[in-house]
Amino acid sequence: MYELFILGQLMDHPMTGYALRKAFISIAGNDQAISFGTLYPLLDKLEQVQELSLSFENTENKRPQKLATITEKGKIRFYELIETKVAINKQTQLTFLMKVHFLHLLNRKQQIFILKDFQDFSESKLQRLQDLQAELSANKHMVPGDINDALLIKQLQILRAQAQVNWVAQLLKQRKGA
Repeated sequence: MYELFILGQLMDHPMTGYALRKAFISIAGNDQAISFGTLYPLLDKLEQVQELSLSFENTENKRPQKLATITEKGKIRFYELIETKVAINKQTQLTFLMKVHFLHLLNRKQQIFILKDFQDFSESKLQRLQDLQAELSANKHMVPGDINDALLIKQLQILRAQAQVNWVAQLLKQRKGA
């Protein structure tokens, strides 16, 4: 997921590690910020496999900054990552947000592929939450107060998931031209 993010961000223009970190936070939020301890070794790794190049640029304050620029190999890798179905794991939601963030770099067919994949994931997530809600209601091992509180949380989760399903469906409809 981090590789997809870095390569996608560099598709528009070269960036410093600091700028990449700020861009990541703008997509993922402060709760999931990428640490410099993760970012800089990954930039070095991507340079080693020739997906990006790193150079030092002088700044106004005379301190050199490491600037990352995507290579042709990196562009090819970006499109490979974009065109791969998203694996279901703890980073799935964030990976979809990354892919949606890069829709402007993609052709219509690629956009529809990503949005359809996101739609399938979102609908499946909503169905799982609804199933859990039904199981909670019938749980004989929980006290009624805990069940009621758990149902409140499931209600919020279902509302969020439904909003996501609707949002993705609207984006997909726009891309399909319907």
